[in-house]
Amino acid sequence: MIKRLLLTFLLLAATLFAVDARLKNYPNAVQWEQEATKGDADAMYNLGHTYQTKVKDFDKAIYWYKKAYEQDKGSDAANNIGYLYKEQKQYDNAILWYQKAIAMNHALSSYNLAYLYDEILKKPKEAIPYYKKAYSMGKVGSAHSLAYLYDETFKQPDKAKQWYEKAAKGGYKDSMNNLGVLYRDQGDNIHAGAYFLALIAYGEPKKDILDFLKNDWKLDRDTLQKAYELQKTLDIPKHYTGGID
Repeated sequence: MIKRLLLTFLLLAATLFAVDARLKNYPNAVQWEQEATKGDADAMYNLGHTYQTKVKDFDKAIYWYKKAYEQDKGSDAANNIGYLYKEQKQYDNAILWYQKAIAMNHALSSYNLAYLYDEILKKPKEAIPYYKKAYSMGKVGSAHSLAYLYDETFKQPDKAKQWYEKAAKGGYKDSMNNLGVLYRDQGDNIHAGAYFLALIAYGEPKKDILDFLKNDWKLDRDTLQKAYELQKTLDIPKHYTGGID
């Protein structure tokens, strides 16, 4: 009987501490597994990340992320759990875990939850507060997403401008382009031209922009010069200073 109990114990121990063969191809993963089983929160998180990004076993990744979250209430772990539930179309669980991370001021989770409401669940009104919250926590791109929502979904160009301008102030190139389009649609060629000219400072070829403004759009030289001068005063990080010739 004693021998049988000892054998059972040894088999159980071997099972508990057996290395997942799939981890052997990834540096440090085996060590993380050993440390994670001893309660190390960082190892739990790293192991979850390995299962998520390398092994592609989302259930295992969620298991270890949850263990890491339980150890130190990590917002990164909560965000990743939300993301994995979203990938598996378990949207109620995704919302729950994103909200856990948002409660810990995790900006990406706020953006991710807004995106889930906006693009996947098609509930744009519910996305608005989370885009605003993500922006307040430093995620500039969320201002562009919110502006686009006002622009394309709600057809509120004035609100769209406000948020595009916030994103442009943070150097967001797509917002500058969209501001140019909005102003053009409203007949304000000088403001529109200013934002299009600004794109040159952000990598767009000078020739392409000037050809578009002069030949396709057919702005006269006086309007183009005014747009150029206005562009240098826009509240954006960089300005184009190469002239209109």
